[in-house]
Amino acid sequence: MRNFATVAAVFLMAQTIVVSVATPVVAISADLAKKCREMAVKAHPSPVPPGNKAYAQAQRDFFRECVARNGEMPSTGAARPPADQK
Repeated sequence: MRNFATVAAVFLMAQTIVVSVATPVVAISADLAKKCREMAVKAHPSPVPPGNKAYAQAQRDFFRECVARNGEMPSTGAARPPADQK
């Protein structure tokens, strides 16, 4: 009987630790996603003609930062001109 109580207590403590450590994932709203996507495309426009794909990673990074800041990005002034434009 004593071993059962010890095992049960250890098991309960382990479950409590696992549940308390796990962080729930919260989905972002569609409005926030749309706003951040538009801002990312403005900040890092796609090149014309297509070729250099570095803008895509820059857009993803900007989008992630925008979502983390809940859409409150500092103003960067005018949008940058597209790369590869002569």
